[in-house]
Amino acid sequence: MISRPPESRKWGAAALVAALTVGAFLVRLALLLESPEPPGTDGYYYVVQVQHWLTEGRFHVRDASWVLRVMALGSAAVGGPVMGLKVVSALLAALCVPAAWFAGRALGRAGQETADAPGALGLAAWAAASPTLTHLAGDFPKTLGAVPPLLLVLAWGVSGRRGWGALLGGMGAVMLAATAHRLGASLLGLGAVGAVLGLVLRGRGGSPERKWPLVLVGVVCVASFALLTTVLPNLLHPKDLERVSSQLDLSPGAPPPFPYFALRHTQVIQQVELGVSWLGLACGGVLLWRRRELRPLVMGLVLPLVVCLFPLWRRDVLDLGYRTSLLAPLLAAPLVLLALPSARAGLQLRLWAVALVTLALVPLARFGFDPAATPPYGRYRALIARVPQPPPELLIAHQGINFLYDHVTGREAMAWAPEPALDRTRIGRLVWGVRDGEWMTYAPEQEGLPAPIRLDRDYVYVREDVFEAFLARARAEGDEELLERLADWHNPSAVRPASLLRNRD
Repeated sequence: MISRPPESRKWGAAALVAALTVGAFLVRLALLLESPEPPGTDGYYYVVQVQHWLTEGRFHVRDASWVLRVMALGSAAVGGPVMGLKVVSALLAALCVPAAWFAGRALGRAGQETADAPGALGLAAWAAASPTLTHLAGDFPKTLGAVPPLLLVLAWGVSGRRGWGALLGGMGAVMLAATAHRLGASLLGLGAVGAVLGLVLRGRGGSPERKWPLVLVGVVCVASFALLTTVLPNLLHPKDLERVSSQLDLSPGAPPPFPYFALRHTQVIQQVELGVSWLGLACGGVLLWRRRELRPLVMGLVLPLVVCLFPLWRRDVLDLGYRTSLLAPLLAAPLVLLALPSARAGLQLRLWAVALVTLALVPLARFGFDPAATPPYGRYRALIARVPQPPPELLIAHQGINFLYDHVTGREAMAWAPEPALDRTRIGRLVWGVRDGEWMTYAPEQEGLPAPIRLDRDYVYVREDVFEAFLARARAEGDEELLERLADWHNPSAVRPASLLRNRD
């Protein structure tokens, strides 16, 4: 216990959490401001969405996530979408600090400790210093938007407070987590399934009076979300199973997050944080064995953690498995906190010492994202400037170029192959990795087709029907080396899945 009078300790801990929150915001914002470009591979997606919302009152691509609305409001407040994106991303990461503190207090009660145990400040310090939360702020802010409400759902679920105010707060946190990003809804669903399994493992216990509020919240939230996802786009829906199943990869190999370290530069401190998530899984196993009364809570954390830690999806820096692995510390940290009650109970710490240690950890948040690790936007702008006039109605260009093209020109581009019903003569494409000699060898023989236009050493502009005829001849000739380059992510070849088009008309 922290050795100060109770009231003084309470206000001192609150002041420390406030200081951690402000420090976490400033450290992450300063990092994101080191680059003039929007952060992450999808940075211009957020910029374009906010621009359209501010100028037209609607998003360029319909999306139900509340995170985009907050970004638009933040951009209006600070005077620009790029700055607004960075400010809101840093703010979302900072809000994880008080949310983690509330979760830590509730977990302290669940572990039969006092609510102001050092564990609550420890969880808040993790949120303030976490490189992985910084990584989410830079690369996946919509996913990050689910983290604070998920922590609040955890706090409410184990707090034992079941008044109407607490019920409404719990339902609000559930809906915020579920509508921020599909992964938020997925983790909530997995956590609920895990909690039910934990109840079965625990056996009979607890009174019906304590269970019915949880059941009520669950029923109301599931019904509300089911209604929302039938009318709004980009929320979790059964049709997403097609997209998820297409990315399944059950081949042997090292489990996440380790394969991702080779795909994208990750600094050592973040590697340690992600690797320690396996300690959380081990702690969960110990708790299931030794703490029968905590099995519903522990299984509610362990089941989604297992999904984050095991290799179920393709190993690619933009795929579902990569994003999911970044959420592992969110689930592992509470399990570690629950598994070490005796060590925490024996601590006799002074508040000033706790403040010094926790505040000194905040700069570690800088080591989760490299603001220079953005696409080469200078080169992409030069490519866009060389696209011949008049421009096509639609440009096929890989991720990183597609939304920049919209931002620069106001015209449509997408990182998917066009649907069969679209007129290929009105669509242009940026093709990567094809040599001039290969164009000459496999050029379609029909007269009157426009010739490819070389934009730089790697990229060529060509009309979509010409590209498809070129690709068909290369396949007929069996040029495997060329076909491998054409199958690279730089050359979009997959048609948009139906789940992405749902409710967007």
